[in-house]
Amino acid sequence: MSTLKKPDLADPKLRAKLAKG
Repeated sequence: MSTLKKPDLADPKLRAKLAKG
């Protein structure tokens, strides 16, 4: 996964989604 490349970590919503899988 290229999470570091994407601003997902900056978004709490996206972060929750990634955490869920």
